[in-house]
Amino acid sequence: MDTNLSGLNKTADTTQTQPLASRIAGVFAGLPTAAMAMEKNRGAGPGFDALRIGLALCILLFHAIQNSYAKRYVEYIPTAFYPVILALLPMFFCLSGFLVTGSAVRTRSVPLFLSYRGLRIFPALAVEVALCALVLGPLLTIVPLKEYFHDRHFFEYFGNIISMVRYTLPGLFTDNPVPNIVNISLWTLRPEFYCYVVMAGLMLTSIVYRPALYTWLFLASTVALAMLNIVTGFGNATSSYPWHVIIYYFFVGIAFFHWRGRLPLHIGLFAAAATLAYILIPFDGTTYIAAFPLTYCVVYLGMLKIPRIPLLQNGDYSYGIYLFHFPIQQTLVHLFPGIREWWLLFPTAAILTMLFAAASWHWIEKPSLKLKKRFDFLRTWRLARMMSADRA
Repeated sequence: MDTNLSGLNKTADTTQTQPLASRIAGVFAGLPTAAMAMEKNRGAGPGFDALRIGLALCILLFHAIQNSYAKRYVEYIPTAFYPVILALLPMFFCLSGFLVTGSAVRTRSVPLFLSYRGLRIFPALAVEVALCALVLGPLLTIVPLKEYFHDRHFFEYFGNIISMVRYTLPGLFTDNPVPNIVNISLWTLRPEFYCYVVMAGLMLTSIVYRPALYTWLFLASTVALAMLNIVTGFGNATSSYPWHVIIYYFFVGIAFFHWRGRLPLHIGLFAAAATLAYILIPFDGTTYIAAFPLTYCVVYLGMLKIPRIPLLQNGDYSYGIYLFHFPIQQTLVHLFPGIREWWLLFPTAAILTMLFAAASWHWIEKPSLKLKKRFDFLRTWRLARMMSADRA
């Protein structure tokens, strides 16, 4: 009996003297990881599509409030929702960073990677820009059509297709609560293009293929940015985050993709991360620190099998929702002044937007993505070069 008690005491002493970090690591050691969840779903997170649609609809709701009340919109948004609104675009970008890294690692070819990105982004964007400039503008402008088609703003608007962002068309939406703006969502195009250009650079230098090297460079940059943020306020949010912060979230997504094999998934960790992100986001000096718990939340949700609305199961409508919702809202507000209440504008715009998004997916985006096979020669060309280099 004494011997058994002695053994128990030794075990207890060992547990007490074990470092706290090791004990915590032991707790998480048996949890499933993001990599495991992806392996069960053919290399993808099962919840990312639903998450993208959810984020796009949240942005649609926020813009419905803005387009209904203009500068007074802040009166209609409870202060408690401010961190959530600030988090929407960063969540989109860290999600994009996570997923796009998978594409980069699979293709291992810069021309092929950029071709795939171009097929995903440009066709629907070109159609949206053309519809606004060539259909919506002529129908609703208050200036004569001859003047409309000769105005420099008309020609400049097509620059949106190549990220030369322009918000106005001649005589369009001049009396709306948010006047003159055709599609404010287009401002994120330039940061997105920058992300792809830098990703191409990371591929050319092979940094993105070396998780340890990328992690060290990323963490060193994060420390420098966090210190700059604390000391000078660089990167602090006002009504939204600056474009360079949005880009930073893309690179956080890349890091989390590399860490996916050591990223435990647990509802308790998600709750803690969500709480921490919610607390940190509104404060100055926490911009780059908040990115870590927020990105964990995005990855966790992306690994869940989130039920999707039956009508939205036949395609990825998130990009179409994001692209088309703002001009649709502006048109409704222009044609029906009585709809300038968010609870009227939101459901009406959401229904119309989803119709446009579905049409965009089935008639533009999906057919364009089928053209990926046309670019497979870039993969073959790359393999041929590698084999030639090996023989040399």
